[in-house]
Amino acid sequence: MLFKISTLSVLISAVAAHMSIVKPCPRYGTDSSCPAPPQGETVDHNIRAPIATHDSIDQPICKHTTPYSQPVATWKAGESVTINFSPDGAAHGGGHCQFGLSYDGGKTFVVVHDELKYCFNNGPSTGNTATVTSYNIPLPKDLPGGDKVVFAWAWNNAIGNREFYMNCVDVKIEGSGSSFSGPQMIYPNYGPNSPFIDEFNGNYDTGLDLFKNRKQITVNGSGSSSPAQGGGSGSGNNSTSPSPAPGYSASPAPSVPEYTATPVSGEQQGEKPRNPQKALPAEGGNSSPGAPTGGDNNAGQQPPVGGAPPAVPAAPTPATPTPATPAPGSGPQDGTSGQAPPSTSPKQPTGNAPVSGGECSNHGQMQCSGTGFRVCVWGKYSEFQCPAGTACQASGESIICGFASSAQ
Repeated sequence: MLFKISTLSVLISAVAAHMSIVKPCPRYGTDSSCPAPPQGETVDHNIRAPIATHDSIDQPICKHTTPYSQPVATWKAGESVTINFSPDGAAHGGGHCQFGLSYDGGKTFVVVHDELKYCFNNGPSTGNTATVTSYNIPLPKDLPGGDKVVFAWAWNNAIGNREFYMNCVDVKIEGSGSSFSGPQMIYPNYGPNSPFIDEFNGNYDTGLDLFKNRKQITVNGSGSSSPAQGGGSGSGNNSTSPSPAPGYSASPAPSVPEYTATPVSGEQQGEKPRNPQKALPAEGGNSSPGAPTGGDNNAGQQPPVGGAPPAVPAAPTPATPTPATPAPGSGPQDGTSGQAPPSTSPKQPTGNAPVSGGECSNHGQMQCSGTGFRVCVWGKYSEFQCPAGTACQASGESIICGFASSAQ
């Protein structure tokens, strides 16, 4: 019997009721209105789980890399779209959310809106109950059109384990813009080589420097992306200063009008809970005053992540967060990102290469070594073992952990 790495992560991950997109349907969503998953894939009943912690990678960027055969929604540039989240999920005190679009199949996302500090809440929170479960996201009017655009939501939680959450939605964009410029989505706490955002402990400015210093990129409808040249056709809800060299902070750019998301009131429609296990709330803690919640971002750093799925460890870190002890807020960070330079687009699994530590250049590249595998994560290899009794094999665009009797 053979198991895809993405399937293994579902089998071995602990089920936890965190947060996920409900409508429009994320890839392999559980709602009855969602399309059937692509051939060879299954409905993701663990869709609310994080895709990584800062210690280990559980699933690839986007959670699932094979898109639906058809878009689940058609959006028009300039309109507002409603994104609904799990009404009974655990919000872990809020945190930082990014909303972005990819025109290159999920390799690079340009951010069109942020909910920093208080995502899923209207202010500081020490519990797990989400007070905001829907957002109206205005789409920039100058977005390029595309039939295979990927919309992404990414979240770094305020309370609990240092996790990273992400869902992706396959959409069609009707637009006439030739290109669009904005911040490149970043992936803090996505594995040991990613930027680190610590538990907030009441200080909601934690990690804001990373978002303020994201690199500016320009995307177009043909699927290509490039560094912004100081004035593309759009700027999301962010400024359009030229991108600095990777790994260095940028001075704040001139202010431009922001796109503001509006929480949606009323009863949430969508996914029904499937035995959710809510996390324990943390006690106490107040937030420090800081940056606006609507996204206060400038140019900065962060490498793109490719469509090839990074491998998962055999035993992912448990998803249940630990209660936090509040501490006085320390104020905003110094704006230095310290992130490694962007890498080139990842290669597909090459198979049967010897596993060894060290540096790498092709982010997302996967290699087998008989019983184990390694994945290039932002310049360094992370090494993992297949489950006992299985061996790693390359199969097309996937890495397979198969039982020894099935190995070729």
